[in-house]
Amino acid sequence: MLQLESVHKQFATKVLLEGATAHLRPGARVGLVGPNGAGKTTLFRMILGEESPDKGTIRKRPRLRVGYLPQELETIVGKTVLDATHRDLYPEHEAERILAGLGFSETDFSRPIENLSGGYRMRVALAHLLLSNPDVLMLDEPTNHLDKPTQRWFERFLLDSNLTLLVISHDTKFLDGIATHIWELRDRTIQEYRGNYTKFQELRAARDAQIESAANRQSKEVARVQNFIDRFRYQANKAKQVQSRIKQLDKVKLIERQRDTKRVRFKFPLPSASGRHVLELKGVAKSYGEKIIYRSLDFTVERGQRIALVGENGAGKSTLLKILAGVLPFEKGTRQVGHGVTLHYFAQHQAESLDPDDTILESLAEVSAQAETNFLRGIAGAFLFSGDDQKKPIKALSGGERNRVALARMLVEPANTLLLDEPTNHLDPASVDMLTDALTDFPGTIIFISHDPTFLTRVATLIVEVDEGQAKNYLGDYEYFLWKKAQEFESIKESSAELAAAQAGKSDGPTKAMASQVQQKSQGGERRDLSKTQARLEKQVSRAESEIASMETKVKARELELADPALYQEHGRWSDLQREQEGWKKELERLTARWESLSDELQDVRDKLTAIG
Repeated sequence: MLQLESVHKQFATKVLLEGATAHLRPGARVGLVGPNGAGKTTLFRMILGEESPDKGTIRKRPRLRVGYLPQELETIVGKTVLDATHRDLYPEHEAERILAGLGFSETDFSRPIENLSGGYRMRVALAHLLLSNPDVLMLDEPTNHLDKPTQRWFERFLLDSNLTLLVISHDTKFLDGIATHIWELRDRTIQEYRGNYTKFQELRAARDAQIESAANRQSKEVARVQNFIDRFRYQANKAKQVQSRIKQLDKVKLIERQRDTKRVRFKFPLPSASGRHVLELKGVAKSYGEKIIYRSLDFTVERGQRIALVGENGAGKSTLLKILAGVLPFEKGTRQVGHGVTLHYFAQHQAESLDPDDTILESLAEVSAQAETNFLRGIAGAFLFSGDDQKKPIKALSGGERNRVALARMLVEPANTLLLDEPTNHLDPASVDMLTDALTDFPGTIIFISHDPTFLTRVATLIVEVDEGQAKNYLGDYEYFLWKKAQEFESIKESSAELAAAQAGKSDGPTKAMASQVQQKSQGGERRDLSKTQARLEKQVSRAESEIASMETKVKARELELADPALYQEHGRWSDLQREQEGWKKELERLTARWESLSDELQDVRDKLTAIG
């Protein structure tokens, strides 16, 4: 379907690919991974024909239809959401189904696309690609703008389809759920692994260990031979043996040890301390046209808190963060900034605000006119921009590299309060770890939004759920929040069961007064509680789906193993492997039954929400 043969690509002095070879087979779902700047997006552009390899060949099947979702979209105007989705394709009903799966309501279908946020415009572009059903679907960071329910629908759609995928993603959980192969850009080549991201990590670690062991053995042998040469170099009676060993060493091709790009490590500069009360909102009202986000919101931030804002897409998380940062006006209420508070605000698309013609150093200097060049070089170096790379223009950087520049700008002038909207988008796993470590060590105050559960777990000390114009505090970390949501959901199930029994006249316990009390309590708070507790059930459904995908991968891999004719001679081993596979199939049935049960429960919750109105 698609073949890369000895591809070489270089920009100035930086070699991205050297003799890279890979084969994309029909039906494969390939995750393309590697550190920021390794050449992932460049490889996409070469496949699309937007750039050419310096050497080598990229072969495509004749009349191959390729669909591509870039990180940055072209602007579409004058079309509604529905028109932009099924343009030139005409299957309107299927377009509506896909849009619904991607989180659009029926009333959204007629909205002008230019009125949507960047994230929802990306979803429209994704819907159009899915509807067009290309031979190869190429996606660049497709989950950055998807909330958890939408991402689960998207994963299921991909798994149910016959699409051949090539996906750039730093979302390791997403790759675990959908990938059948991983292509890693490493040491200027493409290294291919069979399996999902977790399997890739295991195989890569084993491969690196083998290479390291072989390199160590070779080093010892080379040292032994070199020692003989040095010892007997000037002895005439050993001249023949010495020359023989010199020729032996000349023929040795040294094994190259696998080396990952060094991990970025930095600490936010120590700012002056703020007062105890950092930020306070009282009675804040905010709306966008007829859509009311907040009617009368009260919100308080105290020094040293690391607050995660969570909630469904569109609930108002980014709006709240912008109001706190002072970059978004509101219609009513007050915003109070505490004594000695200094702020840095990192927007969700912060990297897009960088001047594309600036170099990295110029972009850093823009933040502070008095900063010395050596100081700026040091900050750039902390983010792996060294030497001539610091003179690169922003427009030549990958999405992850631009995000690193945007983060680096926050270090030029210290601040004691950080407001961060999806700071890990486009960052590779190593850079996410770097940022996580720096934020957990930061002595100031942090308010942030993230869809990354690992990042949330490690950084947050207080969870604030934004829903229906309210902000509810959960005084604990993200694990506590998930546990508390589970408790709330169980309570709602019990109340709903009691109410149903009382209304049906099948309960011996509840009197009319009790039933009335239960009904009053349910009607008064059931909608809010139901909408808030969806998260826990959706998480369980997602976990079940991931477990099913993992088990299906194991069963399919074992089927291939059992089909190997060489195994037929080892009947005992074949029987053991087959017996283990039968156990996996039973486990798969159990997981599937659990998924169906959880899905039914989730649908019941959604139906109740719909009934309440």
